[in-house]
Amino acid sequence: MRRALWLLACLPLAGCGVFRHVNVQPIGTTSQRPSNIGAYVAVTDGDTPLTELEPSNFRVYENEQLVPSEQTQLTLLDTNLVAAHQVVLLVDMSTAQTPAARALAAKGALNFVQKVAPREAVSVFAFDGGPGLVPIAAFPRGNQAVTMAALESFSPRDPSRNLNGAVVAGLAKLDTALAQSGKVIRVGTLVVFASGPDIAGRVDSDKAHDLVWESPHDVLAIGVAEQADAIENLARRGLVRAQAASTIPIAFEEAASLTLEQLEKHYLVSYCSPARAGGRRLRLEVSYTNKQGEEHHGDFEFEFNAKGFGPGCNPQVTPRFTLSKPEPEPPPVKRDRESSEPPQGVKSKKTPAVDAGPHDQSEDAPVAPPDQSGYAK
Repeated sequence: MRRALWLLACLPLAGCGVFRHVNVQPIGTTSQRPSNIGAYVAVTDGDTPLTELEPSNFRVYENEQLVPSEQTQLTLLDTNLVAAHQVVLLVDMSTAQTPAARALAAKGALNFVQKVAPREAVSVFAFDGGPGLVPIAAFPRGNQAVTMAALESFSPRDPSRNLNGAVVAGLAKLDTALAQSGKVIRVGTLVVFASGPDIAGRVDSDKAHDLVWESPHDVLAIGVAEQADAIENLARRGLVRAQAASTIPIAFEEAASLTLEQLEKHYLVSYCSPARAGGRRLRLEVSYTNKQGEEHHGDFEFEFNAKGFGPGCNPQVTPRFTLSKPEPEPPPVKRDRESSEPPQGVKSKKTPAVDAGPHDQSEDAPVAPPDQSGYAK
């Protein structure tokens, strides 16, 4: 009854959160001359990545006034222009004692890489009970020949399982690979296949858990039947459960689809501001209609200075982002181990937002977006 009364009371209020399903997370924002505004955002509806948004799904408000789309020339640019993307795939080989078991793991990794590498760079590592990861192969972004011969011939050195240590090391591999890109915006995904729980005890489970939930990177997991429960607490962005060992390659394919969804929820929004002086508060709103015909929406806000703005804006010019000083992190808060979500009121650590003040773009040549569907020409 109390919930029903609350919903009725909420109906006249435009700001009631129950109607604002879409989460628009700003990862980077920038303003630069002549009057270009850019935002790199991740968009989800609850836990579901929104992957097929068009420019028409975005609306611009400056100082709470809607700016017509014909005036903003709002464009979605290729995210690869400003962001580095990297996937690290960890494959548990601790129980791969037979050629058949190694072949299943290799087939699964092959399926994953073939599906993901055309869109994102992928590095593959094996682990067992030993203290470190074993490099298997690294694939740059693009269409290429893929082989997992090194994984199929891998013999476990230690029959124990160092799952927690592998996860910690995998996150470090992501940090290193993305730092080498030279780009300010860095989007990483760690995918872990585990055949069971950590039994090596080399790294404390609480340490692995906290690093996963504080990391800016997305973490997905693949497990087998009831053994998948052992890694569910680390699968911050999703768990794929193979029903049996024979279906492991299929589970890897499903994990590849989830990985691509995590990539495609990101958008590089560029538009031309009509402001010519003074401070402005941008509210970028996203709205879309789901399969049930319900309109969902959400937004985020940031402020910029329009001093020196003028005509001549080209929204296809690549925005320039600089790293802003991250805010201090609150002390870690332990989660209920029975839940794969953070506790109520506590948000997991995200990539520090990046932004830039106005810049003179006289030295920048316009960069056209790629010849891909969904991007402006």
